[in-house]
Amino acid sequence: MDKQIIARRYAHGLFEYTEENKSSDTVQVDFESLADILKADDSLIHFLAAPQLLDSDKHAVVDKVFQGKVHENLYSLIHLLVAKHRTDFMVEIADEYEALYNESRAIVGTRLITAVPLTPEEVNAIRAKLNKLTGRQIDLEPEVDEKIIAGVIAIVGDKIIDRSVRHELEVLREQLMELKVN
Repeated sequence: MDKQIIARRYAHGLFEYTEENKSSDTVQVDFESLADILKADDSLIHFLAAPQLLDSDKHAVVDKVFQGKVHENLYSLIHLLVAKHRTDFMVEIADEYEALYNESRAIVGTRLITAVPLTPEEVNAIRAKLNKLTGRQIDLEPEVDEKIIAGVIAIVGDKIIDRSVRHELEVLREQLMELKVN
């Protein structure tokens, strides 16, 4: 079965359950943190997916690592994934859960690319402008790319708002190239 389909099923089940129990906010924060850790170092996934290890040993590790440190609904999901031999899907399930969570709350993930790091006040001001512009809640992920020279590029969902100096210079260059000199 396709990895995405499996991840979607587990994420939907968890999301529906956490919405009913009013714990989806906490689970989202915990799951996002866990996914970030697993993306940086997937050794835990390899350990939990290793067929030569006993499931009881894997459950013991899950208890030691996660019990009391993540929400009980996420903790139960991890145990279920160990029992069903689906731990190698954890990152994809986390991504699907985040997509469901963001969709339910009208949150749009947005990359904000600048030439220099922004202060928290500047990030908040840009977030407020984008919230007003889109009518949705913006979740900003600031990035620094010196190649844009100055200005900002905001990638909001599938839309790109490019107010960088590099972009303006490229537009100017194209306009100059189209000019006919007599």
